[in-house]
Amino acid sequence: MISIVMPAHNEEGYVGPAVKRVIDGLQGTGLEFEIIVSENGSGDRTVAEAEALVRTHPEVRVLRAPTPDYGKALRTGFLTARGDVVVNLDVDFVDMDFVAQALHGMAEGTVAIVIGSKRMAGAHDQRGFGRKLVTGAFSNLLRYGFGLKVSDTHGVKALRRAPLEPLVKVCLFGKEIFDTELVLRAERAGLRVVEIPVTVTDQRPARTSILRRIPRTLVGLARLRLALWREGRRKTPGG
Repeated sequence: MISIVMPAHNEEGYVGPAVKRVIDGLQGTGLEFEIIVSENGSGDRTVAEAEALVRTHPEVRVLRAPTPDYGKALRTGFLTARGDVVVNLDVDFVDMDFVAQALHGMAEGTVAIVIGSKRMAGAHDQRGFGRKLVTGAFSNLLRYGFGLKVSDTHGVKALRRAPLEPLVKVCLFGKEIFDTELVLRAERAGLRVVEIPVTVTDQRPARTSILRRIPRTLVGLARLRLALWREGRRKTPGG
């Protein structure tokens, strides 16, 4: 069974068409699937739009949270999912070609995570200059500050639930940091993480300002670095 988790914050007018694209893409494949809309802190009709889909599509479920938190929405969706593979898709980035390629990659049982990378060879990042600049700086910070091996951590990805569930449960951070923390923990646990190049474009305005996200993300990364260092000390004999 495949679980599709789609975080949704103020996605009125977008969540309905996005979910329908996923349904259209998976129907007829022979796969059993569910779609989890993980709504968080919306102030518009996102919930009503998503729940309207539930009445006509039994594969759809809606989770609700009172405050906006992208990372927590991903985490809650993962822990609620029933599928053997959990695929994270954003409402503004439904890439069914990625889903097909990721599931094919997951057929090899050694793969724990498949990431849709915006930065690896063959990828095409067609977003605005500012967003590309921030992504590049963020990725370099993770590579040189945390030892990250893959080129990207944000965006679409497929996750094998069994080996990752213990790591999801011990992840400490939400917001923009959750999926980065999970990928770092997976690499450190020796799990196999692979990448597929994707093409991304700006489909709608960002839900939060880049200028607001930058300091919040930097603080989050500093806290994550400290937490991982402390964990490493505890695991080191005599540490």
